[in-house]
Amino acid sequence: MRTMTLALAVTGLLAAPMLHAQAPADGDTKFLEFPMVTDVSASKVPAFAWLVRQGENSVLMVARGPDFRPVRLFAQADVDGQPISSVAISPDGRFVAFQTGVPFSGSGEGFNPASLIEAPKLTLWVVAAEAGAKPIKIGTGSGPDFTPDGQRMLYRQGRDLWAVDLTNPSAKPAMLVPGGGAFGQAVWAKDGKSMIFAQDRGGWSFLGRYTLGDDRVRWLVTGADRLSSPVLSPDGATVAYLRWPGSEHTVTEDLLENKTFAIETVDLASGQVRTLHQASGKAGPQLSDDPEGALRWADDRNIVFRSEQDGWARLYAIARSGGTPRALTPANCEVAESELAAPDTLFVIHNCRDIDTRQLSSITVSSGRERAIPSQDVVMGLASAVGDGRHVAFTGSNAENAPLLRVLDLKSEKLALTEKPADYGYVHRFDAPAPQVVRIKASDGGTVPAQLFLPRTPGPHPALVYVHGGPPRQMFPAFHFSGYYASDFAVNRHLAELGYVVVSVNYRSGVGYGRAFREAPERGWRGGSEYNDVLGAGRWLAERSDVDRKRVGIWGGSYGGLLTGQALARNSDVFAAGIAVHGVYDWSWPSPTPGHQNPSKVFGVGEADKPLAFRSSPLGAIDGWKSPVLLVSGDRDMNVDVLETIDLNQKLRAKGVDVRTVIIPGEAHDMIRHSSWLTLWAESRHFLQEKLGK
Repeated sequence: MRTMTLALAVTGLLAAPMLHAQAPADGDTKFLEFPMVTDVSASKVPAFAWLVRQGENSVLMVARGPDFRPVRLFAQADVDGQPISSVAISPDGRFVAFQTGVPFSGSGEGFNPASLIEAPKLTLWVVAAEAGAKPIKIGTGSGPDFTPDGQRMLYRQGRDLWAVDLTNPSAKPAMLVPGGGAFGQAVWAKDGKSMIFAQDRGGWSFLGRYTLGDDRVRWLVTGADRLSSPVLSPDGATVAYLRWPGSEHTVTEDLLENKTFAIETVDLASGQVRTLHQASGKAGPQLSDDPEGALRWADDRNIVFRSEQDGWARLYAIARSGGTPRALTPANCEVAESELAAPDTLFVIHNCRDIDTRQLSSITVSSGRERAIPSQDVVMGLASAVGDGRHVAFTGSNAENAPLLRVLDLKSEKLALTEKPADYGYVHRFDAPAPQVVRIKASDGGTVPAQLFLPRTPGPHPALVYVHGGPPRQMFPAFHFSGYYASDFAVNRHLAELGYVVVSVNYRSGVGYGRAFREAPERGWRGGSEYNDVLGAGRWLAERSDVDRKRVGIWGGSYGGLLTGQALARNSDVFAAGIAVHGVYDWSWPSPTPGHQNPSKVFGVGEADKPLAFRSSPLGAIDGWKSPVLLVSGDRDMNVDVLETIDLNQKLRAKGVDVRTVIIPGEAHDMIRHSSWLTLWAESRHFLQEKLGK
């Protein structure tokens, strides 16, 4: 499954009153209304479905080869807090399933940022993949998927697995498997009637097989370890999977720290288990945005896996019979995403030609031959839409345009579809220059990768350090592939237009620069070493001739909110003001809220670690906090408890610090409603004008 982080993600919000302005002080919000693709799905024929988010609207699109003409299927506003939030196209390309609403803590309930008296539920719909088709409401549920023949749509309702017959228009949904919602990472067997899955049993897991209609599960592999990522060989005879160490009740694990792993196979006929590869050290395929890329069959002969065995996220191939793995990608760079585009051919997104951006390649697994695929984009993402063996869909962006769909013909290596913002009626352009990549000296030595946003006008200017969340994220000199960070990028570009110098810091603990960078010593609750990168950026800004050193501020969300708190508590002499959005301010405090992600536990803070964790927190240095701060949080945040913000507000108020706090009713960590982004921007703009003077 996807790595849990404090990021405002992957996959916005409001019913709260604005404190100061009904719109941003400059009256402009167009820069936040860009269209961007947030989800893509592929069929087994040349057809793709994708989801576009633009302002308050989410739009469902589909295109079919050979011309790949985009067709708009359905749109929905997020005013009631129920945007379209996921999409899946059937294997035959005939139907598209989609979900409205955003799930609350893994339940069937949805977030309620519109403060409706009757809270919304996650709702599933199916629509024929053709112009003019009307969506059919299936009912409450989430996680739509299809049987291999495309005749049934499967989905989850609570702990149960449900299905609806798409061949019978009058058919009603029926429960398929009681408790089948616990079938994790399920893949269909060759017969199309049984599923192979991993099931988490609470610190250990089993690999099972369930045939539709049976009254029991057949367990394929059991034991005291965790199993994940089951993948079926093309001939249908063998399942490969990953084995990880099981839990220890005396250890609080850091879920973002890499671990050792093994690659094993199980023969479905005989039940024989074989270990193909046992990694040494923390070499696991630690993933930030590509869980499906951990393990896959290239063909019936070779298995491809992602590993950090030399400290960098690389792809390797190993024979079905075992042996020594072969490296498929270079050293000292990282694979971000990959997909099997055709037998023996990988489509890969990486940073091997430029570590600060992303590039495309195709790799022939059997020979190891790599071919660079030219692209005008700077950042690519969502390389999970491959179906017919010839076309791949992904998103591409640059400094001017947010991620939109590209369909690549792998045979000709030409784009069959290239979306543009104008396709969605968007024509806004920034009048400040595109950001440039820079290197900054950290306060404890070493260099920090960053992007610098400059105004067109001469200085001296006020300035801001921007710190991202996660922390396993990498920011780019272009729109991010994640909706939250795309919005942050747009804000930074607009701040430059308004006359701020902004530096966006890729601080240690992020991805893209190797495991030693991501798992830096004394990071996080262990001492906050990553803050040295942030402090270095603040001092670097203060020394620039185009910056007014008395007007250097900082802003960020989630983990970036934590680092904003660190800056203001530890160096109010450098940072004159800050905006902290749903940050963690006390590493030692575990949230008591049921179902909460609980950052203290996620990052591995054990009982004995709490004194160090508190000292490493913003609250551990709160006596030094002098600078004013704007605090923002949604009160239903299930990543970072809103009580972190409430608590900090009280403590700063008692100290006489100028603290402004905005709590948005019903909102999630990832800001479901566009109006919440507008509120955040309006409050931030007013605060910055008052405290930094632009």
